[in-house]
Amino acid sequence: MTDTRCELTVDGMTCASCAASVTRVLRAQPGVREAQVDFMLGRAVVQAEEGVSPAALAHAVSEAGYPSAPAAAGGAVPASRLEELDIAARSDLRVLRARLLLAIVCCVPLVWEAMSSHHLWMPGAQEHARSHAQASEQAKSVLVQFLLCAPIVLYSGWPILRAAVLGARKRTANMDSLLALGITSAFGWSSLVLVKIMLPVAGASIVPAVHFEAAGVIVTLAVLGRWMETRATMRTRDAVRGLAALQPAVARVRRDGVDVDVPIAEVRRGDLVVVRPGERLPVDGRVAEGASDVDQSTLTGESVPVAKRPGDEAFAGTMNASGSIVVRAAQVGASTLLGRIARMVEDAQSNRAPIARMADRVSAWFTVAMLAVAVVTFGAWALAGNLELALTCTVAVLVIACPCALGLATPTAIMVATGSAARRGILVKGGAAIEALARVDAAVLDKTGTVTAGHPEVMGIHPCDGADDRSLLSAAAGAERASEHPLGEAVVRAAAASGVPAPMALNFQSTPGSGVSAIVDRRRVRVGTPEFALPDGVPAEVASIVARERAAGRTAVVASADGAALGVLAVADAVLPDARDAVGQLRGRGIAVSMASGDDVAVARRIASEVGIDDVHAGVLPDAKARVVEGLRSAGRSVAMVGDGVNDAPALATADVGIAVGGGADIAADAADVVLMRPGVGGVVEAIDVGRATMRVVRQNLWWAFGYNFVGIPLAAGVLVPFTGWMPGPMVAAVAMSVSSVAVVGNSLRLRALGRVPAAGA
Repeated sequence: MTDTRCELTVDGMTCASCAASVTRVLRAQPGVREAQVDFMLGRAVVQAEEGVSPAALAHAVSEAGYPSAPAAAGGAVPASRLEELDIAARSDLRVLRARLLLAIVCCVPLVWEAMSSHHLWMPGAQEHARSHAQASEQAKSVLVQFLLCAPIVLYSGWPILRAAVLGARKRTANMDSLLALGITSAFGWSSLVLVKIMLPVAGASIVPAVHFEAAGVIVTLAVLGRWMETRATMRTRDAVRGLAALQPAVARVRRDGVDVDVPIAEVRRGDLVVVRPGERLPVDGRVAEGASDVDQSTLTGESVPVAKRPGDEAFAGTMNASGSIVVRAAQVGASTLLGRIARMVEDAQSNRAPIARMADRVSAWFTVAMLAVAVVTFGAWALAGNLELALTCTVAVLVIACPCALGLATPTAIMVATGSAARRGILVKGGAAIEALARVDAAVLDKTGTVTAGHPEVMGIHPCDGADDRSLLSAAAGAERASEHPLGEAVVRAAAASGVPAPMALNFQSTPGSGVSAIVDRRRVRVGTPEFALPDGVPAEVASIVARERAAGRTAVVASADGAALGVLAVADAVLPDARDAVGQLRGRGIAVSMASGDDVAVARRIASEVGIDDVHAGVLPDAKARVVEGLRSAGRSVAMVGDGVNDAPALATADVGIAVGGGADIAADAADVVLMRPGVGGVVEAIDVGRATMRVVRQNLWWAFGYNFVGIPLAAGVLVPFTGWMPGPMVAAVAMSVSSVAVVGNSLRLRALGRVPAAGA
């Protein structure tokens, strides 16, 4: 039975723990194979057996307390949905701000009153019968604390209590469960003490201490943490929101000779779309009319605008800088390059890295384990005869053990990193790819289109028999003007770049595999192989030049006029400007670099020598490239394969992480884990730096989350009480819990400036 993919919108999720709860609900539904929930984008992606109803899944999620509805699958999150999420987040912020302000206003005097009345519960004061005045003072203090704490718990803390009740009904436990137990334990116990104080029971000599201030501080800091997390969540959506903002809502379409503005959803393939200066292109297509310079930095990272002329490709989301152009739409909406990028970024942010899945499994059991620790703590101190300390330590354990920091450690870092990388033209297909990039210690580079430009260029001009560079280039370019061969096009481009005129040619003839001939300036000019250009015999001078260029891995194109040699043009695929520097940087990061090319040995070795690569595999077919990668993996290497063509797809899929270079074949991009939107190996260095920086931050987050719990939970349980008499107490525990979550989010947000994150080894 085939699986289907369905998507749901999910509202009401405020943190990673909420997403984990929704994930458990979905995975428990009949027919569901897998579920990925992203609380930051408010969506769930479900792989299920054919026939499973998205409406039924949405109903199950709604029943769990998170309003849900089926969503269109396959497209990027629409801008309207992102706006809904932002509106909801802003509304949540307003409510949280109100709850936080009330909590602070009540909590400050509550803590002051608790500290001021501390002497009433000192051991010496409880060893003797209370005087009437002392009893009255205690009653007054406890009543004031109750009146200050009740609004904090019942209003500011209501969302926490409600979420815990909903979880209990579904027999699930999460961080709200721990918080709610801590809050209700402190508040409930203290309320019972208030009742005992207020009841006129004669002879009562010992009154247990109250912990209203603990409940108040716990709620206040929990609300503060959620307010800060909500703000951080809105910031982490910037990448997706920024991509959505690049898509214009309206397009100007030429229909029946009239330009009309229509919603982007009504634009169809084949429509002529008019784009004026300063406007963003709404569709992918080719320029049909006009000329302009287009800023493509949002997609490719190129800092210089690209000239667009009729026939050139143009992409949605790019900015038309100068002249008006008319683009014939080829792709619209979600099928544009911009739409696919947005979708890729969203999938990457939902896709879980192996280290994230490990953290999820730990978090799933963590809450239950901490409830068990709390029970053991209470029982141990109760058996020791100190019921008050039992309650205090139990509340502290429940508060400090909240797993929010653990749940946020990985997804927040990956979401921020993939969004930042996308803005730099690096598309990473998920957390697993991020983790694989961080482990790379060997890179295999394709040659053509990866290390080189992918098209031939004239690399040397060698005139003979009294000719000079200009006359040789002019005659050859004139003969090649009508040629469609890549070598001929290279000659014509070289003449244009040098300002050399290419005269009009007559009687053009092409001989496949040999060359071309034409009448140029009343002379018969022949351009091609030595034997074709000089059929009566190749002079020793020409033969020497040809042999030298071929030995260097270049193609020698010979030109003659009326049977006399004009000279030799050396043509080769030019190395990209950043290739040598990028290979050096890869080596500097401890990465072994190899080249695998289908070209002949001489050419491959020349290119490898120019960029500083010693390990060269030449003349290899696609399956042999994959075997090169597999050989490195078998030797214990973690391999990145970098390529751009169909012939690279098997190797890209075989590698630990496949990196497709921009402008390459769609099949290469489909097989790759990372897509670079601009040519060159420089993006490979950046991608690996992104992976290493992200995993470094993830590990820092996990170390902090685990270390904080490893140290804090035993202290909260009172392990130092028998030796020093000291324990953190619920208030200190609440502070530590909030600081932990905020620290993890703040550390992850450093990845918004990936260019400034050190690229040291992972």
